[in-house]
Amino acid sequence: MKRLLEIFIFLFAVLYGDSLDTDVSHVIIDHKGNSIIAIVDSIDLDNVYYKLKSNNEPGKMDINKVYYIYNDFDRIFHYDWSYYENLRRITNRTGKIVTLKNDSIEFKNIEFTSNRIYPEILVHGTNDTSFYMKSLDVYKIETDYSVLHYAAKRGFWYSFSAFILSAAIDTRLKWDDSRRFSPQVWDQYNDLLPSVKFMNLKPTGVTFASVSYLIPMSVLASMFWDIYKDKRSFYFHPLEKETPYPRTMYVFSPKHLMQAFVKKSLVRIERSKIGNYIISNIRKRVNKK
Repeated sequence: MKRLLEIFIFLFAVLYGDSLDTDVSHVIIDHKGNSIIAIVDSIDLDNVYYKLKSNNEPGKMDINKVYYIYNDFDRIFHYDWSYYENLRRITNRTGKIVTLKNDSIEFKNIEFTSNRIYPEILVHGTNDTSFYMKSLDVYKIETDYSVLHYAAKRGFWYSFSAFILSAAIDTRLKWDDSRRFSPQVWDQYNDLLPSVKFMNLKPTGVTFASVSYLIPMSVLASMFWDIYKDKRSFYFHPLEKETPYPRTMYVFSPKHLMQAFVKKSLVRIERSKIGNYIISNIRKRVNKK
C-alpha cells in the first residue's frame, strides 16, 4: 500500500507539475540592455530560439542583436563579438567599477579571466590590493579618457577613406582611354598630397588644404561625440529587467561585419552537398601536405 501511494504521488507530480518551473531559466540580454527571461531552445547562424518563461510562448531573436546569454547558475554560454571587443578596450586601463549594489570600486588596472563560462574580473585596486569579482555582479565599468584613442582612430580612417573613395570616383568619371592607367591615377591622388621636393612633388595638391583641415576636424568631432555619448562607460548586468543601458553596447566594425558575412557564407556553402564535397576535398589535400 505504501509503495502504491509513492507511485501515485510520483505520477501526480510528473503529470501535473509545471515543467517551466523545473527547467533552467536563461536571460537574453541585447545590446541596449533589454532582457528576456526564457528557456533557450537552440541557436543557429542567424537566430536564437526560445520559449518565454512566463507563458511558454515561442519566440526568436536575431543573433546579431544578442549581447550575451546567461542562466540561473550565472553561467554565460553565448557572447557577441561586441562583448569581447568591449572587454579588450577596457583591459589594462584605470577607472571605476559600479556594482549592482551601487558600490564604487576605483582601480588602477583591470583584467578579465579567460574562463568564459564563469567570467571573473581581476581588479587591481588603488590601495595596492588585487582581488577577483564576478562579471555578473558588475553594472558598469567607467574607464579613463585614454579609451578615446579609438574615437580618434575612427575619425581619421572615416575621413581619410572618404577622400580616397572620392578620388577614385573622380578618376573614373574623368577617365581618358587614350592615356595610360598609372599617370591618370597618379594625377588624381597627387591632388591630395603636399609639396615634397625630394619626391618631385613641387606644387601642393589642390585638395590638400581640404585634407589637412577636414581630417583633424573629423578626429575631434569623433572624440567629442564619444564624450557626449559617454563611451567611456561599458555596461554589463542591467540594474532591472525593464531598465535598458544608457547607451548601446554594440560596436560597429566594417571589418568584423565582412568577416562574419564570409564565415556564415562558408558555413552555408559547406552545408550543401556540392559545397561539402568541394570543401572536404580541399581539407584532405591540405592535411596531406
